[in-house]
Amino acid sequence: MKLRLVVILFLQTLFMMSASAQSLNFGLRQKQDENELPKSSYSYQTYLPKPKKNIKGRLDRITDWDYSLAQGWEMIEAYKVTASDESVFSLNLNTETWYNATVPGTVLTTLVEQGVYPDPYWGLNNLAIPDSLCRMAWWYRNVFELEENKKGDRIKLLFNGINYKAEIWLNSKLLGTIAGAFSRGQFDITPYVNLNKKNILAVKIFPPNNPGIPHEENSIDGQGANGGALCLDGPTFISSEGWDWIPGIRDRNIGIWQDVHIKFGGGVEIIDPQIITDLPLPDTGSVNLTINTKVKNNLSVDRNLSLHININDIDANYNFSLSANEIKELKITKQQCMELFVKNPKLWWPNGYGAQNLYNMKLSLLANKDTLDVKNIRFGVRELEYELMAYNEEKDNIRLDYNPIKALADQRVVFDNTKRKKITSGMYVPYLEKSLTTQGITEISDPAMDAYIIVKVNGQRIYCKGGNWGMDDAMKRVSRERLEPYFKLHKNQNYTMVRNWTGESTEELFYDLCDEYGLLVFNDFWLSTENFNLDVLDYKLFMDNVTETVRRFRNHPSIALWCPRNEGFASDLLESQIAKFLAAEDITRHYIGNSRELNSANSGPWHYQFDPAFYYSLAGGFRSEVGTPSLPTAETVKEFMAIEDTWPIGDVWYYHDWHMTPVGDSKFAILYKEGIDKKMGDSDNLQEFTKKAQIINYESHRAIFEAWNSKMWNDASGILLWMSHPAWPSMVWQTYSSNGETSGAYYGAQKACTFLHVQMSLDKHQIDVINTSLHSYKNLILNVSIYNLDGTKLSDEDIKIKDIAPNNLTPITELTKSNEKTGLHFVKLTLKDRRNKVVDDNTYWLTDKNFNLKGLSQLPKVTIKTFVKNIVEENGKLRGTVLLHNASKSIAASISLDLRDRNSGKRVLPVYFNDGYFFMMPDEKKEVTFEVDKTNVMGALDLSVEGYNVDRKLFGVE
Repeated sequence: MKLRLVVILFLQTLFMMSASAQSLNFGLRQKQDENELPKSSYSYQTYLPKPKKNIKGRLDRITDWDYSLAQGWEMIEAYKVTASDESVFSLNLNTETWYNATVPGTVLTTLVEQGVYPDPYWGLNNLAIPDSLCRMAWWYRNVFELEENKKGDRIKLLFNGINYKAEIWLNSKLLGTIAGAFSRGQFDITPYVNLNKKNILAVKIFPPNNPGIPHEENSIDGQGANGGALCLDGPTFISSEGWDWIPGIRDRNIGIWQDVHIKFGGGVEIIDPQIITDLPLPDTGSVNLTINTKVKNNLSVDRNLSLHININDIDANYNFSLSANEIKELKITKQQCMELFVKNPKLWWPNGYGAQNLYNMKLSLLANKDTLDVKNIRFGVRELEYELMAYNEEKDNIRLDYNPIKALADQRVVFDNTKRKKITSGMYVPYLEKSLTTQGITEISDPAMDAYIIVKVNGQRIYCKGGNWGMDDAMKRVSRERLEPYFKLHKNQNYTMVRNWTGESTEELFYDLCDEYGLLVFNDFWLSTENFNLDVLDYKLFMDNVTETVRRFRNHPSIALWCPRNEGFASDLLESQIAKFLAAEDITRHYIGNSRELNSANSGPWHYQFDPAFYYSLAGGFRSEVGTPSLPTAETVKEFMAIEDTWPIGDVWYYHDWHMTPVGDSKFAILYKEGIDKKMGDSDNLQEFTKKAQIINYESHRAIFEAWNSKMWNDASGILLWMSHPAWPSMVWQTYSSNGETSGAYYGAQKACTFLHVQMSLDKHQIDVINTSLHSYKNLILNVSIYNLDGTKLSDEDIKIKDIAPNNLTPITELTKSNEKTGLHFVKLTLKDRRNKVVDDNTYWLTDKNFNLKGLSQLPKVTIKTFVKNIVEENGKLRGTVLLHNASKSIAASISLDLRDRNSGKRVLPVYFNDGYFFMMPDEKKEVTFEVDKTNVMGALDLSVEGYNVDRKLFGVE
């Protein structure tokens, strides 16, 4: 009877698990019918395969110890090798039918660059690429010569990232395998390499087990569900099966997507050193450095060794011994090396709070005078702390100030997310495992912030404002040349944080650039929405990639939070493993167990809000996602589709994420288009529609950030846009376009995030000054003016502001006069310093509740007098100042600036303007600064000035 009961219970459990699994998103079970695929009035772009070139393998020197293998790679479908009479390991193999491969890069990167398939980013070209690319294995091959190197008698081969799995072969010897997109592969090739002779390196890339079937968005059945079966195979680029901001990428980003190195060394090596910077907060006048590292003796003899530490002008030595074949963990502190106590360090700060100072540490492993191994580590002196709520049996809900370095000194978990407590709908707090007497855990009182998390750097609260990166590039083209401009744009928008959504941008350069541009990183691992997207199948593989990621990147000062999953908790088993690992391996930062429900304010909405004051009712807490559509300009739309497809709106728009078919409660582009049409009037062409959209984009993006600003430290601590960065040419979530165009959304966000910012709330017309810097300001003057649509000034008032506190909100006044006005009118706020210099300005267009902005179309044409001055070339950059004067008696609406090549008329992108899409009142004068990388400038430049009622005019930039 007992056995029967057990069997029944077991079967019931299986049934419940099966039912639960069936409710999750596996994506499509079969391909869409041909008549359901998106259609274009234009066929695919023409493409022509390039002839194969004979490019020899070449090692490029990085240091005397480290060489990059980027030249000479070839690639082919694995089945073609199987069918060949010659072995892939043969020097006589004829590779004329192979492709010249791009490494680092994906399979698709190579095939597009070699002209096998068209650019998938243009029009519907992606549909011309077969989805079979992700359902077959591929061979990469490189034939190279390796000269002897006196820097060491041990030679290692390093792969910094492949996707999804790989076998690594050298000279017919299987060295081993790599699995997961975020794991390194390191192999000792000393016994197998041919010095001063040819070597054959062959890599067999295997696709994911569950690549899924992409949904091709169209006018019939909309965008489809986000992701699908590929989530089972995380850690990988799960969005490449297709999401609502990216189509299915045909190879699922498989390939050798990160760089390959040959490294020389002795028989003893340094493994994954970690630098911990411990400040005696609140004092930042000194720092204690701790070096944690493993050292491994690969030899069968004992060794007496010294670790030489060099940081700028600091030199120190730590002596130790290793037994034969021993791996030892070293912890070197000021007690062992007094030089690791440093006075007056240069601190690393987030953008706007201070400089992004970085140090370079060189660790050299010495035996007598011989150098056996060298590691170079870049790090920043900074210390992270957090304020948040937790609970335990002693005191129930407690608000804490939490310092991980001190609280995790014993490497035991501080917070247990599996024992979390629900305190409101959609809000949990973690269980506090440790006592309140534990060093690094202090009970505090802050009723205004309640359960929400606050991130602190160097003892200062950091107001987190920024956006999500779904993926850096849909084809994982992630060179510094391609990515750095996007980070500059984020810095120029005055952001302090970016989110590495589901870890899809996990690579060294992403973190390097965040370090350099002062952007804190909210870093997910590779799970997505709980109870919707599928969980991973292989926990060990997942944890192996977590281990690699943390050990590789933990020295980056920019990483502020680790998180297991987008929108949900990890399973209890996986959660426990991650938490224990992080407590042991990274005591410098907090692990938050859920991106939206743990010490956070949920996520969304993502659709357009007709009344931008809505965001003031939503604002509060720390919210990792809020989104609204953002259409590019007509000039950009024309760059990625045929002119025949640009208007009227059709399938090519839908395929580029213009979601017009409702899915559940999602009505992304439907509400957005309705809002543009109702507020601005119907449009007859692309130029008119996108021009109107920029005013709407500016208004909505500014409102999101200003709503959170209005509650700074009084319920609100952070807001991240969904999304700030596009992975391909998109019609929806972004603050700039993939080509680097900065349109209305960009400048609305930039304005609201200005470090010293004057704003008026749209719900109560309360005027505040927001200071998200550590500077205080005195004796400022705020001018508040109200204008009619015809340019008549209705009121004009100066308000003296004695003090603006650092890193805080200063309330100024409530504007009651605007409440008395009906119809379309404008409120102009101008904040000046005591020298009468404008430090910030802000213009609001206000109406009654029908939000009728059609009156903007009645504005008379205006000419803006413009002068470009102070042109300076410095460090590869061109900088200048634009002086603008609206000498008319009318309002000039939504003025945008561009730099254009004088000969071709084409825009130079990106350009980093400090303002754009602004309104100018009658007789108003304004200064705008700009910066552009000289590498983007091919000849003489013109500045173009245009607006909603301003015809384009060109002005020379000399």
